[in-house]
Amino acid sequence: MVKNSICSTAIFNPVRARRVDHAFPVRARRSTEWKGYNPDRHTASFASFAKHPQAIDQQYLVSWNNRQALGFAGPDENVFSSTYRSVLLEDPLRDKLRGGRKLTLPEVVDVMEVAGTGDLRAHAVLPLALRIIGRPKDPRLREAVALLQQWRRAGGRRIDGDRDGVYEHTDAIRIMDAWWPRWVRAEFQPKMGKAAVDRLLATTQLDNAPNNHGDHLGSAYQGAWYGYVRKDLRTILGRKVKGRYVMRYCGGGKLRRCRNRLRSSLKAALKVPASALYGDDEVCKDEGKAGDQACYDMVRFRPVGGATQPLIPWINRPTYQQVNEIQARTPR
Repeated sequence: MVKNSICSTAIFNPVRARRVDHAFPVRARRSTEWKGYNPDRHTASFASFAKHPQAIDQQYLVSWNNRQALGFAGPDENVFSSTYRSVLLEDPLRDKLRGGRKLTLPEVVDVMEVAGTGDLRAHAVLPLALRIIGRPKDPRLREAVALLQQWRRAGGRRIDGDRDGVYEHTDAIRIMDAWWPRWVRAEFQPKMGKAAVDRLLATTQLDNAPNNHGDHLGSAYQGAWYGYVRKDLRTILGRKVKGRYVMRYCGGGKLRRCRNRLRSSLKAALKVPASALYGDDEVCKDEGKAGDQACYDMVRFRPVGGATQPLIPWINRPTYQQVNEIQARTPR
């Protein structure tokens, strides 16, 4: 299953110098370059096909610009963590295939379409945060938690189902949008320090929201912070975690302190008006919809010559979807 507008496959996998991790800076020396690298000819030594990721008789494949196989990193410009937007495809697909069940072609398309309006934060990290927060005594927090729970149980989607121009669960989405940057800082900054968090945020974007910093591209939820948050909270909850971090961040590793941090950040988020979140978007201002939440996410098509297209409701990677059904087996 591929949810993408353009699918590309890297056929060359350069052989890296030993003990060089591309996620960290290294000194510019010949010994740290790709093996056999010639910048004038744009050539290098490449791994053989046998050393590429392999998938044989796998029940299904999911690709959404994600890292393709365990033990293999993504390209140098991408930073991956323990979750990614591809789980919006993989998790429901795996559930539907449980017990040896097979899916019809329309059912496969449904999985893809539902994933296209999913908020990865609601799917991957919000359940953990709400578990830690519990049931606050403060009535405002308790109401916010209830709204977020209702949204999560309904699928955590950013969608205008009845086409009245307003998102379903609009208040929960507004709370989540205001909470996320405050939540991340509350979880990591007390342990890491403001300078370190600022430096990390300057190199790895906190959120890849549908608005995409005003570009209205459609593509969203590519990023590493969702996984950083998820792994730390799973550790705090005592869950089994692969590759756990060397330290616990939220509340210094203490569940009660982490709960207080998350509650305080959520309380601060409730004070943020919708105008502060969605009011500065130039595209929506031009449409006469300044401050409109659904417009803030909408996809804008770039005009070609004199031809223009109206904004369309947000869907993740909306350009086109292709579905193929193979009708017969062929020998390998």
